[in-house]
Amino acid sequence: MPKKLKISIIGAGSSYTPEFVYNVIKFYKNVPVTELMLIDLENNEKHLKTIYDFSKQMLDKAKLKINLTYSTNRKVALVDSHYVVIQIRVGKMESRLYDETLPAEYGLLGHETFGIGGLFNALRTVPVIFDIIEDVKDVCPQAWVLNVTNPTGIISEAIFRYSEFDRFIGVCSDPVQITNDLAEALGAPKEEIIPYFAGINHLSFVTNLYWNHKDWLPKILKNDEMLQKFKYDKTYLKNLETYPHIDFDYYINYDEILADYLNDIKNGKIRANEVMKVEKTLFDHYSNLANDYDPELMKLRNGKDYSLQCLDIISGIHNNSKEYMVLDTINRGHITDLSEDCAIEITCRITDRGPLPVHIGRLPLQIRGVIQHVKSYEELLVDAIYEKNINKALMAFQNHPHTTSFKQTKKAFDALYEKNKSHLGYYGEYKKWN
Repeated sequence: MPKKLKISIIGAGSSYTPEFVYNVIKFYKNVPVTELMLIDLENNEKHLKTIYDFSKQMLDKAKLKINLTYSTNRKVALVDSHYVVIQIRVGKMESRLYDETLPAEYGLLGHETFGIGGLFNALRTVPVIFDIIEDVKDVCPQAWVLNVTNPTGIISEAIFRYSEFDRFIGVCSDPVQITNDLAEALGAPKEEIIPYFAGINHLSFVTNLYWNHKDWLPKILKNDEMLQKFKYDKTYLKNLETYPHIDFDYYINYDEILADYLNDIKNGKIRANEVMKVEKTLFDHYSNLANDYDPELMKLRNGKDYSLQCLDIISGIHNNSKEYMVLDTINRGHITDLSEDCAIEITCRITDRGPLPVHIGRLPLQIRGVIQHVKSYEELLVDAIYEKNINKALMAFQNHPHTTSFKQTKKAFDALYEKNKSHLGYYGEYKKWN
């Protein structure tokens, strides 16, 4: 193990960062960090400095000898990093607001990860992460890169297929909650169960649930009392013969999800606006150095616990723990119904060589089609991004299950393009179809 352990956080001017520092302190014995580098853009230096000052007082109170620094020079700051955590939002909350609201005008779902909103989030974000990976390859090629930025699955797909860099892990906290729910239903300690997840980000399924060397998933799926603990219809789960991701609703109950979303927009219930209010509350708290870090306050911000999962991964690699975790990684034949080089979400053992996925083989027929359908959209979109081809990105969305009308899709696409134009210079001119 290296005597020095440097973690660099890109997008460190985020309200999430103090939680990361809190967990660095909490789990210092497992992950003995010697240097923590906070990195962000010049136009976010005010927030970066606020986070630095608050984090420094946290470390000082803990009396840990961790060299904490911050920088707006990404490439220089990354030198000698062992782990790089990416938590960026290209276009900030203004762009997220467009992703979540504009699609409603055309009868489409708006979301930062799903559908056409997620597509534009990817169009903005993937080119920036391409550049980050090039910096990593230049100055710290030995580093592991952990990405918590959405849309995680599409970003992972882009990196594995086009960046020639395999030391990359996509991180999503949803499988942790699903695992906890299954452990509760089974009455088993969560540390002792091993769920086999298989699929893609936000569309993975538990195909097996091992406890004491026995697969308990069939028993859960046949037990009405156990099934009452879950949100999905009991008969549906029995016939699905797997346990789905919590966001499977976006595919099997799309009409109801869309109706609820359109009603929320009509009533002014917009997540981006809620997040901006929470951000203000958090930064007001961080600006007062008399305050301690408050885990309860952080609960207001969805996405918390990413830092805990990142540190679990870092600990697993650093200590060769061989623990089981659910990650986004490269396929390499572990799911035979998907491309060898595509990104998948799968149960892995964490070792000093990185994640080693379990072997799934073929996906059950009940879930194979929808996963392949969404993956075809992701693959075509990533091709479009790499080729800098906006028109191909529009065609990619025609492969998405949420698309029912090309005319409406194109109207929404053109409207979102206009709002995002300042962040899409990477692609050159978009020649709109007549």
